[in-house]
Amino acid sequence: MPDAQPILSSEVDDTYVWVTNGQNGSETFSTSETWRTLFPSTVEVFWHEVVWFSGRIPKHAFLSWVAARDRMVTRDKLISWGLAVPATCVLCVGHNENRQHLFFNCDFSKQVWSFFTSRLQLVPPILFEDGLRWLKNPAREKNVKLIVRLLHQACLYLIWKERNSRVHTAVARPPEAIIAEIKQIIRLRLDPLARAQTLAHGEDSVLAVWFSIF
Repeated sequence: MPDAQPILSSEVDDTYVWVTNGQNGSETFSTSETWRTLFPSTVEVFWHEVVWFSGRIPKHAFLSWVAARDRMVTRDKLISWGLAVPATCVLCVGHNENRQHLFFNCDFSKQVWSFFTSRLQLVPPILFEDGLRWLKNPAREKNVKLIVRLLHQACLYLIWKERNSRVHTAVARPPEAIIAEIKQIIRLRLDPLARAQTLAHGEDSVLAVWFSIF
């Protein structure tokens, strides 16, 4: 232990030294350095632009973010936590429920998703994370790209909503009802987006493109 007497008898004023991350101290306090030390930046995920894109529906984007992080409380997760719940998918009752099956291997979910992709003449990947990569550039035309991203998130949201409805209320709807609801939601979302667009001569709005397909 150092001798305290020289310190006590010193006439030199005390100074504060700020040390972050074990680096050399500084007499100048930096808010930004302190923030970076307390909240270090994480590696950027590849799917951020297809979840938080401009024009998104906030609640759909949030659920898509949860799904992209594989944090959905599907039955395989519940079982891994030690809960005694059935393993089978609520929608098709033919396979065990997990993220990959629920979106979009399940026969029920596949009917919903393929309704839209077939009319867009697109063939997305089967695996969930491959689908997220595909959404970065699913089509050349920017309006179609926006429509596909909105449809993907709407399908996730409405399929998850239907799944929870069956679990908690035992009320079931057919795929056609989910498809009709998605079409209505997307049409209502595209209306204000189309109004805000600045179009070149002869260029179609995103809503006009939607009506030309659906």
